[in-house]
Amino acid sequence: MTKEDFDNYYKKTEGRLFNYKKILNDIEMIDLEIAQIENEYVGCSGISYDSEKTGKTYNISKSVEQEIIRKEERINYLKYTKRKLEIEKIRIEIAVNNFTIQQKELFEILYCSRRVRISRNEILRKMHISKSTYYELRNSLVVSALNSIYPTILRDEIYKKFA
Repeated sequence: MTKEDFDNYYKKTEGRLFNYKKILNDIEMIDLEIAQIENEYVGCSGISYDSEKTGKTYNISKSVEQEIIRKEERINYLKYTKRKLEIEKIRIEIAVNNFTIQQKELFEILYCSRRVRISRNEILRKMHISKSTYYELRNSLVVSALNSIYPTILRDEIYKKFA
């Protein structure tokens, strides 16, 4: 793997770690949207002649049928999106489970904080570490997550070295 490829994967992994909190919120919002769609029901309404054709047609569709089909398509799309987010969440959780105690503490402070961005100095004070230790710890955290999230990359690199 080239240095550019590694940097690219490093940035993607760190972006995924920063989005962890957002993923949890997105899953909850999708659940609420699915519940809202399932509870909505318009049913029968007045006849609309806007879409009525003047020629002979064999396409006879009812408004209730169309509504149910649209609802099912929307619900299926939301479930698909939710499943993708759940898979992403599980991958990040697997990576977090492989962290050391200090890495988990840094992950909680840096990537899962409620504030938008915590300053480096505040992290140094909370964890009682030096600046160089912070950078080493952050780098090892992201590399560990990279190896957990993209296991094929690590396997391919090991294979290249021994082949």
